[in-house]
Amino acid sequence: MTKLTLSVAVGEYDRTRALTDGSVQIDGVAPVVMNLSPEEIFFRAFRAAEFDICELSLSSFCVKTAAGDCPYVGVPVFLSRAFRHTAIYVRTDRIKAPADLKGKRVGVSEYQLTANVWARALLEDDFDVKPSDVHWVRGGLEQAGRLEKIPIKLPSAVRLEDAPAGATLSAMLADGAIDAFIGPRVPSCFERGAPISAGSGRIQWRPRRTTSARPATSRSCT
Repeated sequence: MTKLTLSVAVGEYDRTRALTDGSVQIDGVAPVVMNLSPEEIFFRAFRAAEFDICELSLSSFCVKTAAGDCPYVGVPVFLSRAFRHTAIYVRTDRIKAPADLKGKRVGVSEYQLTANVWARALLEDDFDVKPSDVHWVRGGLEQAGRLEKIPIKLPSAVRLEDAPAGATLSAMLADGAIDAFIGPRVPSCFERGAPISAGSGRIQWRPRRTTSARPATSRSCT
C-alpha cells in the first residue's frame, strides 16, 4: 500500500526530533517534515492552511475554534513548554514593581500571541495589573510592520495602537518610547546591555497571594 504523503511543520524540539529525523516512523505516512520557526508556521497555517500537520499557537487556535472557522483539529500535545514570567522585559529606570506597569506603554508583537496571553493572565492574577490598565503598542520586535495572524476584537476598555511606521519595538524600548515589552523573543536591546531587566533581574516580582513564598522568575526561553 502506498504511504500517504503529509506535510508536517514543527519547531526544532528535542521532543519531536525522532519524528523529524525519521528515527520513529508514522504508520502509513511518508511525512514531508519542515523545521520552521513557530512564527512562520503559525502565520502560514492560519492565513493559508499550508500544512497537513503542524504546531499551532494555542491562543490563535482557541480564537479561531470559538469563531467556528479553524482549519485544524487540535490534538492535546504541547511542544513548547515555558514559564511566561520570562516573557516580560521592563525599563529599570521606570518600572520598579509590577504595579508600575499601570498606565505605561507596553509593546507586543501580537496582542493575541500565546505567550502574551499567559503573561497578561499572571500580571492580573498575581499582581493586579489588568489588561485595561496598560497602553499596548503592537509592532515587530526586530523588523517593523508585523501583523496579527488572525483578526481580533478587543474589549472597549483595552487600549491598543500600532507602532509608528518603520519603528521596531526593540528600538522603541531602548529609546524609551515604550516602557516594557512582552513576548517570547529576547529584545536585542536587552542583549546589548540597555537598561532593561527581564522580570526579576532587578525587580522583586512577588505575587500578591500569600500562598506563594517565592518570587516569580523572568528570563526568556521558547
